[in-house]
Amino acid sequence: MKKDNNPEYYEIIKVFENRTGVGGLLNTSFNLHGKPIVLGIEESVYTFENSKLDAIQLSSNFLIERKFH
Repeated sequence: MKKDNNPEYYEIIKVFENRTGVGGLLNTSFNLHGKPIVLGIEESVYTFENSKLDAIQLSSNFLIERKFH
Protein backbone atom coordinates (compact mmCIF):
# COMPACT_ATOMS: atom_id res chain seq x y z
CA MET A 1 0.00 0.00 0.00
CA LYS A 2 1.24 3.43 -0.88
CA LYS A 3 0.61 6.46 1.30
CA ASP A 4 -0.33 8.52 -1.76
CA ASN A 5 -3.26 6.22 -2.61
CA ASN A 6 -5.12 6.69 0.69
CA PRO A 7 -3.24 8.75 3.31
CA GLU A 8 -5.87 8.42 6.07
CA TYR A 9 -6.05 4.63 5.83
CA TYR A 10 -2.27 4.42 5.56
CA GLU A 11 -1.90 6.32 8.85
CA ILE A 12 -4.41 4.02 10.58
CA ILE A 13 -2.43 0.96 9.46
CA LYS A 14 0.87 2.55 10.58
CA VAL A 15 -0.51 3.37 14.05
CA PHE A 16 -1.88 -0.18 14.34
CA GLU A 17 1.48 -1.60 13.27
CA ASN A 18 3.39 0.56 15.76
CA ARG A 19 1.12 -0.56 18.61
CA THR A 20 0.82 -4.26 17.74
CA GLY A 21 3.72 -5.16 15.48
CA VAL A 22 1.20 -6.32 12.84
CA GLY A 23 1.22 -4.31 9.63
CA GLY A 24 -2.19 -5.25 8.27
CA LEU A 25 -5.85 -5.60 9.09
CA LEU A 26 -8.43 -8.08 7.88
CA ASN A 27 -11.83 -6.57 7.21
CA THR A 28 -14.61 -9.14 7.17
CA SER A 29 -18.35 -8.87 6.88
CA PHE A 30 -20.37 -9.32 10.06
CA ASN A 31 -23.04 -11.91 9.40
CA LEU A 32 -23.84 -15.58 9.83
CA HIS A 33 -23.59 -17.98 6.90
CA GLY A 34 -26.60 -17.52 4.64
CA LYS A 35 -27.76 -14.36 6.42
CA PRO A 36 -27.46 -10.77 5.17
CA ILE A 37 -24.83 -8.43 6.60
CA VAL A 38 -25.77 -7.06 10.02
CA LEU A 39 -27.21 -3.55 9.90
CA GLY A 40 -28.14 -2.67 13.48
CA ILE A 41 -27.85 -3.44 17.17
CA GLU A 42 -30.65 -6.02 17.28
CA GLU A 43 -29.12 -7.93 14.36
CA SER A 44 -25.70 -7.62 16.00
CA VAL A 45 -26.95 -9.17 19.24
CA TYR A 46 -28.76 -11.95 17.32
CA THR A 47 -25.60 -12.71 15.37
CA PHE A 48 -23.51 -12.72 18.56
CA GLU A 49 -25.96 -15.07 20.31
CA ASN A 50 -25.96 -17.46 17.37
CA SER A 51 -22.22 -17.48 16.73
CA LYS A 52 -19.07 -18.59 18.52
CA LEU A 53 -17.77 -15.05 19.00
CA ASP A 54 -16.23 -14.35 22.41
CA ALA A 55 -17.33 -10.71 22.51
CA ILE A 56 -18.89 -7.93 20.52
CA GLN A 57 -18.20 -4.20 20.80
CA LEU A 58 -21.39 -2.29 19.94
CA SER A 59 -20.10 1.20 20.67
CA SER A 60 -17.13 2.84 22.33
CA ASN A 61 -18.60 2.11 25.77
CA PHE A 62 -20.78 -0.97 25.22
CA LEU A 63 -19.13 -4.41 25.15
CA ILE A 64 -20.93 -7.75 25.39
CA GLU A 65 -18.79 -10.73 26.38
CA ARG A 66 -19.76 -14.37 26.35
CA LYS A 67 -19.82 -15.93 29.80
CA PHE A 68 -17.80 -19.13 29.90
CA HIS A 69 -18.52 -21.81 32.48
